[in-house]
Amino acid sequence: MKYNTFPLFQILLHKIHIKEWESEKDHILSLVPFNDEKYRTAEINYTDYFDKNEKSYENKFLSLIRSYLDEFLKTSDYKFTRVDEIWCQRYRSNDYHPPHDHGAFGYSCVFYAKLDEDEHPSTIFLSPFQSIEGNHDVESIVVAEGDLVIFPCNLMHMAPSHRSDKDRIIISFNLL
Repeated sequence: MKYNTFPLFQILLHKIHIKEWESEKDHILSLVPFNDEKYRTAEINYTDYFDKNEKSYENKFLSLIRSYLDEFLKTSDYKFTRVDEIWCQRYRSNDYHPPHDHGAFGYSCVFYAKLDEDEHPSTIFLSPFQSIEGNHDVESIVVAEGDLVIFPCNLMHMAPSHRSDKDRIIISFNLL
């Protein structure tokens, strides 16, 4: 018997390593007010997601990655026109971010600003398709500090908790 196979509904994730991060890391992270108690939540030690004002690190960070985003835009199927919102999150031992998405259209981006690859899990992605048993498969990709992961905004994802005493820091934003 001969049959054809078609790869329907593929979900593409893109990973870009920002090679300049190592030299800019200390300066950019020093601009984040990690000790301000107003940015603490029950699940996350620090998140400035709810602060809609321009962030002190925003311009410096975006200028660092601008050429990478411009290059990605040339080959991307989705022709985004702007960065929409930017926020930083610091996870300490047992912190987590439950499954969520970032809306119906555009790309979401997670930049791994501080990550110990041996102790910190990367973002977990949940399949939008149920298995035969009715479950959603989960996947993650191997990332390193300085990696930027770009994925569809409507893809459910989460930050699992970890047991390390070392901080895991991400900077996120959406491309619309």
